[in-house]
Order: sequence, then structure tokens, then C-alpha cells
Amino acid sequence: MTIKLITFDLDNTLWHTDPVIIRAEQVQWQWIEKLSPTVHDYFTPDLLQKLKLQIAQQNPELRHKLSKLRLAFLKQVFITCGEPFEQAELFAQRAFDEFLLARNQVELFPGALPLLEALQQDYQVIALSNGNSDLSRVGLGHLFKAHFHAENVAQPKPHHDMFLAALEHARVDANESLHIGDHPQQDIEAAKQLGFKTVWANILQQEWPETVASADHEINHLDQLIPLLNQ
Repeated sequence: MTIKLITFDLDNTLWHTDPVIIRAEQVQWQWIEKLSPTVHDYFTPDLLQKLKLQIAQQNPELRHKLSKLRLAFLKQVFITCGEPFEQAELFAQRAFDEFLLARNQVELFPGALPLLEALQQDYQVIALSNGNSDLSRVGLGHLFKAHFHAENVAQPKPHHDMFLAALEHARVDANESLHIGDHPQQDIEAAKQLGFKTVWANILQQEWPETVASADHEINHLDQLIPLLNQ
């Protein structure tokens, strides 16, 4: 069966996410300090993380809606710092905007951009991500037909919602589709359950868990995908 649709995970598949999030959290903290200088009377960066976890536990419906969760968390930070409710909302949005700006300043893995450009001729390409990156801000929006994520579908991966949304959008069957991702359960196992072909993008040289069935293929560099597709 000819492959017509290729779906990509984003974080740790097309770029290394951990350094991006660390930098974005630092930017967020600096803006919290700037907007509400009394924050040091109430929080350290570690206490902020504890509050974020507490907000997630209190609002389970937001646990996978990362942008809404972060906004709710930031609003509570500013309320705790003594800001009036409306001011807390405004400050939360400002700090979130600065976080999101930094969160989308990614360094693509080698080969990512030429790979995505090369796929345009022969495939529909769709992004499926549990994160809240913005492909337009990253500079890749023009290379994807759609982007399904935890903010615009009912359930995040490993639930099947994103995969099914991609199939419906592309109007193809699962056996005409290939999913590429770094996470054994959220990407590979979930896609295989629906009948996708799968490629484990093991760019960060991780160990595969013994309890999970292997992907159809493994790549350690994005340059390896085109030759694989041509086989």
C-alpha cells in the first residue's frame, strides 16, 4: 500500500524540547519578577512548580490543555502576590505570551527542514503533538497541512483522537499512513494500534522499553527517513 499521509510528533522528534522549556521557564520567571516584584515574598522557582502541579490536580480537565493550565497557574501566582483579579489576569497573559515566545524558539535537529521540504511533493504532512508549540512561530507552518494537538482535540496521545483527526483531514486510511515520533507509547504504540506504519525517531539515543512492541523502523538521524521511504 502506498503511503499518502505522514504524521509527525514535534517535541524531541524535530527538535530537542528540554532545553527549550528550561529557557522558557526562566523567561517566564523573569517576567513574573518584572510584573510583580513582591513575588520573592511568596515564591521561589521550585515553589512555582509545586503550585503548577497543585493547579493541575485541582483542575483535571486542564491537565492536558497546557496553555489553559499555564494561564490558570500564572493567574494564581499573581493573585497570591496580592494583585487584583483583573490585573492578575492581564499579568498572567503577559507572562504567558513571553513564555510562549521563548517556547517556540527551537533549534531544529539536523536535517529536519530539508526533510519537511522534500516531503511536500509526494505526501500530506500533518503534525500531532501533546505540546503547545506553534508551528507558525517556529517557522514550519507552511510545511504542514494541519496541526492537531491537545488544545484542539478531545484527548492527547496515546488516545487515538489526534490520529483519527489526521486521517479524517487527509481522507486516507490508516494503512496508507506513516507516523514518526520519539515516544514508544504515545507515538509508536498508539499509531500501530490504528494500523499506521511507524518510525521511531530515536534522535536522542533512548532505550526502547521491553514491554512495548517495536516500531516498524528506527532512525537515529532525520536524513535517514527519505531513503527509508524510497525502499
